Amino acid sequence: MSVIHAPLHPGEIVKNALFDDTELTVTEAAVRLKVDRSTLSRLLNGHAGISPDMAYRLSLLLNTSAEMWLNLQRDYDLWQVKHHSPKLKIEPLKEAA
Repeated sequence: MSVIHAPLHPGEIVKNALFDDTELTVTEAAVRLKVDRSTLSRLLNGHAGISPDMAYRLSLLLNTSAEMWLNLQRDYDLWQVKHHSPKLKIEPLKEAA
């Protein structure tokens, strides 16, 4: 039986992208992104998600796409809901065709 692992919080991926192979500090990265250090720190520590604004900023700094960052956040959020929410008993409006 295979074990299903939760996806990494997008902040972990941002942390790797910003700080692996560089000597950049959180403060320096925040300055380059033009955000408060605390805003970046919350993301990096998994206490905040990636907003469209942050996705765009990351895309400019890291030469990636904003969509990539938003997709990572969407996938993480959806996994969390599916695996940590109570089982909802919602009846569909119609039977599937």
